[in-house]
Order: sequence, then structure tokens, then C-alpha cells
Amino acid sequence: MNLQTARDQLCSDEADTIIQGLDFLARQGSLSDLAQIMRLIDQEDIAVRKTAITTAASIIKHNLLNRFNEISPEMRIKLGTILTSLDPKVIDEISQDLFSKDEQRRLLAVQILGLLRKHPSVRKMMATLVKDRDVKIRATAINLLGKMIGPNDQELVLALLNDPDKRVRANTVEALESLGNRRMVPILLRLRMDPNNRTRGNVLKALYNLGHKDIEADIVTMLSLKDPLMKASALWVVSQIDLNSKKIEDAAAEHLLSFNDMINDNAKKTLVSLKTPRAKGYLNYLDNALNK
Repeated sequence: MNLQTARDQLCSDEADTIIQGLDFLARQGSLSDLAQIMRLIDQEDIAVRKTAITTAASIIKHNLLNRFNEISPEMRIKLGTILTSLDPKVIDEISQDLFSKDEQRRLLAVQILGLLRKHPSVRKMMATLVKDRDVKIRATAINLLGKMIGPNDQELVLALLNDPDKRVRANTVEALESLGNRRMVPILLRLRMDPNNRTRGNVLKALYNLGHKDIEADIVTMLSLKDPLMKASALWVVSQIDLNSKKIEDAAAEHLLSFNDMINDNAKKTLVSLKTPRAKGYLNYLDNALNK
């Protein structure tokens, strides 16, 4: 049998002939066959309906797994919606690829699960994946989680922000910032003193970008700590936002004298980002003095 024969069989009056064509298309069909296959889901014959459902689901899964980057974002979302309605168990099937040894296969599984994000179990999977060993998977999960968390999901948010894994806390803060939801500010305020430098820095950046501008004292406090990572993270935060403060300018200039390369480099980036005459003066004077 060839594709054209299988497609012609879908127009038959015989259920067995239709099923035979559907079985072939489940293995060889393309997205262009979906419209005709979906019409068969309304057939009176139960066997035809069931086969049409499994065939349509099979074609969608195959194309999402093998042609994901070739399919437009709009079409991906549409296919994800159809797939969820056709095959409620698809979440379990796709999630098996999260344990694949093939990193590309794992990343695709995360992306496809993102299309199925209305399913309640997907959100929990994304929350787990924010601490994955693969940076691409972590980044994808963070982005998708940010789209999934809503204003009424405080229980999930609090669980993630209290996770003992510092990466989960830091990554969750990034996801919350991407939401742009100011209702998250009271929750984030609780983490201003987080012991992890990255989480703490992410919190201050998120607070500022969500409208809570009063973070000068927090930045100055971080810059006064002995931990070089805290200092570097505080400087990084200032370089990412438009906070203008003489105290911070003075502190950043002081850190230009640091023997720690990371702190010194971040201090330069911070003063460059501030773009004030005072910051430029510090750069010109101290940087030139140190390079003589």
C-alpha cells in the first residue's frame, strides 16, 4: 500500500477498509492528513472512531517529536491542544522521554510538555525540571513554569521558594519575575535575606522590576558582606536595572580596588551601566590609576 491508496481508503463505506487506511497513515501519514482523519472521529462505527483518534494522536506526536522546530509556534499550540483532547495519557508517554540519554530528546519532551501545560501534572514536572543538570532544560522549564504559574498558585510558589536546593529557589524567582505579576512582591520580600547569593540577587532584581524600587539598602548590605559571591551578585543586580544611587556608586567604585577578578569586573560593569557623571568619573580616575 502507498500513501495515496491509504488516503483513498478513508473515503470508503466499509469500516474495515477505513481502519486499514488509518493504520497505514498512523505510521506514514503527515499533518496534512489530520483534517480528513479528524472527521472520522464523528463516525458511528466505534472501531473507526477509536482508530481515527489513535491515528491522529500518533501523527501529532511523531511530528512534534521529529519536526518541532519546523512547525510554527501557533501550530504547535494548536496541535498540543488537539493531542491533549485526543489522548489523556499522552502526558505519561511524553514524560518518559525526560529520562532519555539523548539530551535533544529530553529537551523536546520538555518543550512538548509545555504545549500541554493545561494538564495539572505538567506544572509539577516543570517545577522539578528547574533543577535539572542540563542548563538548556533548566532554562526551558523556567520559561514554561513562568507561563504556568498564576495568581492563585501561591502554594506551589511557596513550595518552590522554600526548596532546599538553591538552584530551584533562584530559578523559581526568575520565573516569577517573567510573569510580571506584582502580587508576587509580598512573597518575594521574604527572600531578601536568602543565604544563597544568586537567589538573593534574583529576588532584588525581580522586586525592582515588579515595582518595588526600595532595594538600595539591600544592595548596600550585600556589598558590605565578606562573601565575595554576595558582593559580585549585588553588583550584577545594579548592572541589570536602572537604579541610581550615590551610595551604590561609591560602593561600586570601592570594589574597583578589589583583588577578586569577579568583583572587580562586575564593579566596572556596574559603573558603566549607571552612566552618571559620578560613575564615569570613578571609572576614569580609578581605572586609569590602577592601570599605570
